[in-house]
Amino acid sequence: MTARGTAPPASVSFGGSGDRLDPWSRALAAAALALALYLYLGRLDGTPLQRGNEAMYASPPALMLQSRDWLVPTYRGEHFLDKPILPIWVVAASYRIFGVSVFAERLPAALAGLATCLLLGVWVGRRSGERAGVLAALALAFSFLFVFTGMTFVADAFLTLAILLAAIVLDRACRDEGSDLAWGAASGAALAFAFYFKGLVGIVLPGGAVAVTVLIDRRWPRRVWARAAWALVVLVALLAPYHLAMDRRLGKEFWDVFYWKNQFLRGASHIYMRPNRSPLFYAGLLAWGLFPWSLQLPASIRRARPSSLPLGALAFGLAFWSPLVMKREVYGVTLLPAAAAVVAEGFAAGGRAREKARRVLWVLAAALAAAVIVLLVRAAPFLARAAGVGLVPYLVAAAALLAASCLACAALPRSSRAALAVALAAGLVCLGGRLADERFGRFDPLPAWGERVRAACASGCDGFVYGEDVTSLEFYSGFNWIPVIDPAREIPVYMRHGTAYVVMRSSMEAALSELPYRWEVLDRCATYGSYSIDQFMGPRKGSAVMLSLVKVER
Repeated sequence: MTARGTAPPASVSFGGSGDRLDPWSRALAAAALALALYLYLGRLDGTPLQRGNEAMYASPPALMLQSRDWLVPTYRGEHFLDKPILPIWVVAASYRIFGVSVFAERLPAALAGLATCLLLGVWVGRRSGERAGVLAALALAFSFLFVFTGMTFVADAFLTLAILLAAIVLDRACRDEGSDLAWGAASGAALAFAFYFKGLVGIVLPGGAVAVTVLIDRRWPRRVWARAAWALVVLVALLAPYHLAMDRRLGKEFWDVFYWKNQFLRGASHIYMRPNRSPLFYAGLLAWGLFPWSLQLPASIRRARPSSLPLGALAFGLAFWSPLVMKREVYGVTLLPAAAAVVAEGFAAGGRAREKARRVLWVLAAALAAAVIVLLVRAAPFLARAAGVGLVPYLVAAAALLAASCLACAALPRSSRAALAVALAAGLVCLGGRLADERFGRFDPLPAWGERVRAACASGCDGFVYGEDVTSLEFYSGFNWIPVIDPAREIPVYMRHGTAYVVMRSSMEAALSELPYRWEVLDRCATYGSYSIDQFMGPRKGSAVMLSLVKVER
């Protein structure tokens, strides 16, 4: 019997009695853990830097070490105020320990990703048992969006960890006994930690998640005003030194660029992103980014105990990101821990209707995995030429294992072994994707070109970019490259040394014909600058871009 007005604790069972893993399930979990460690830490420098935003996190820390200006980072010759200071410090510390390299740049994000999986697993395990905790951690660790997007950008990797930590602390502060000062200070410190990685969104997301949780559970927070007051005091005390130092150093520039342009206009205008994306963009992103677990979300949504924080965090995250004008894949990474927790805690919730729905959804997941096999077979000739003969059989085998594991879950919807087999198969698919990335990365000439220019420019030279986004060059060459629209007119204006290098599309070389200086093409290379599903359907016109490295001398 339970007291009136209270609900019995929800039990999560994957089969058998109790909530602990049997020996075979433990073996599967151990294999999945080993795969996760290898996936996250064993292949960090297997691919070149991503040409877009990853270079934005890689270059400023290296320049900070050179200038020894620990307060204001620079990028492309200007103050870099897009992000708070903590992700720059973290990467700079990694460079200081391991040297400036792709490995050192990616290591902090990989460690943050593993820490997020560990924190999620421990938290869900304490709420709903060992099986649910292990499943939540592995579902997150082997989600495609988390592996291929979340681990590319250090600020977002740490933001996801910090938001999860802050939401857990705030949720406990709303429910648990204890000192108002202690819970308030812990809440304020957790929110400040999240702010220093990404800004105001680090405060809004965990705060909104807990507010929605309170509404779902219909339970007023414990001593909310006293604890909120202490949280505000600690938050202000921790954020004030940074703001005062930046105001003293940059004045209006800091408030205008950091807050107005990057904290408000970034999400509310088209300044940083022109294409319009549907309000359902993040729902679709979640569907493939957490596949196949995302298909189980409809059958897993329910109120939970001791709180409905996973559901509240997922609901508020979707409500917050979806109306914004700027919609980017990396923002959806913050939704993944909550979605993984919802699926893990509701995986074996009772009810004949839920179990029937889960069976149908697992069959659908298996069918989608089979469709991927068909696409891979169709793309086999192109993939074999571009990425090697052995990659296609591996990807087909991994997708087949994923389909078979989903069918096993459909037949045995409460089996821990079947669920962990799905996690392990998803991890093998992620590893195949990582191998494909590495094979396609061989076509990127920018690392070799950057090192070549660095060696030739010991006494100084200039760099220009025309017709292509190649920001990673700044990391490999060690100096800024200036984008130009009209090279014949702009290069003479901005050229400060006797020698300059230009990276451009080969099809645009004719634009240099009016340049008043002598120039020669040092190298041309076909590259896959970005991937699309069309590329994997076979070799098509325009799937590769030819780039040129040009030397200009006065």
